[in-house]
Amino acid sequence: MELKLLFAFLFVFNFTFSQEPILVTESTIMLDLEQTKELFFSFAEGDEIVFNMEMVKGKNIKEIEITEEPTNSLFTEFKPQRINNRRILVRNKGIYKFRFYSSSITRRVCKISIYRIPANVSTKNFNTNWEWETVRDTAYTAYQEDSLVGYKTIKYQEAVRELKEKKTEEILLFDKSQKVHSFYNENLSRTYLKVDLPLLNNTSLRDESLIAWSYWIGVGQEGLEAYKENLESVSKLVSKMANAYYKTPLAGVAVGAISELIVPQTGEDVAYYFINDFPNVERFLNKENFYLFDQGKGRAAYGRSDKIKQGTFYIGLSNDNPLRGIEVNVKVLAIKEIKVYENIIYNREKQEPQYVTLNKTKMDINETKKRVPVE
Repeated sequence: MELKLLFAFLFVFNFTFSQEPILVTESTIMLDLEQTKELFFSFAEGDEIVFNMEMVKGKNIKEIEITEEPTNSLFTEFKPQRINNRRILVRNKGIYKFRFYSSSITRRVCKISIYRIPANVSTKNFNTNWEWETVRDTAYTAYQEDSLVGYKTIKYQEAVRELKEKKTEEILLFDKSQKVHSFYNENLSRTYLKVDLPLLNNTSLRDESLIAWSYWIGVGQEGLEAYKENLESVSKLVSKMANAYYKTPLAGVAVGAISELIVPQTGEDVAYYFINDFPNVERFLNKENFYLFDQGKGRAAYGRSDKIKQGTFYIGLSNDNPLRGIEVNVKVLAIKEIKVYENIIYNREKQEPQYVTLNKTKMDINETKKRVPVE
């Protein structure tokens, strides 16, 4: 009889205890446009969650959801104005999320209260707080890797482009006597000559380049005699030099070996102009302003240039003698450098690495954090 009374007392005690709610939180939730707030609490197995909500400002909020973490949705309510004593049975000890979302333009404010009713006396003092737990996930990935096991000698032939011959070539581009009328003659006292620089014949085994070009401008018989003296002087000099790389006075000027030539001391003079293109030649003939890249005046003149190495240029001649026409001898010579190559075949050896492919496995450890009950 006494035993039955004891069981009856315990039954009544547990039943009475199980109906006593324990406050988890009372909070005021404020939400602006497109804002979400989340609350997290731990609950023990067998707990009963009691949830209440009442709007303080605004008609409703867009959505309330209670989820058993991580993804088990237990309760969802859209546009609620009030929720009274909504009860949810906790089947598994864990973390539960209370999510509040508003899509309203104006601020929404609501008050909430969350209670828990323990299943028995053993979970009465259950701690509803939570903490972060680091979870390490180990994954194994198979991969292949080439491993060096040695070297193999490979014999092969290689064609190497090597210089066979290097020489210079003198090209007389221009040698002409040009009549230039007097200043008061019925004919124009200005004239011009066209000079075409040589084309370059470049191939895979031949390189040609224009080193420079030189000129001689001499007036009348005096100019011809002066150049003849220069030619004789250079011929004597070249005959004494075993390795001379020029044969004429202009060639010596072009390569920079001769800096001075004989010029006549008497006779008429001429003004000369080096002009880039024909439109400026026409301006020169019409006594208009024109562009040039060199000029001078004298009974004879000489010089070199390595600035313009391709294309065409013009030499303008002008006679300022009022009554006497002149004959002007103009020579232009270019020096071309020619390199001739040949392909020489060489026997070569190289060390080629040898590999084998190994199957391997690597371990990757990924760390993530999750919320867990503190007890």
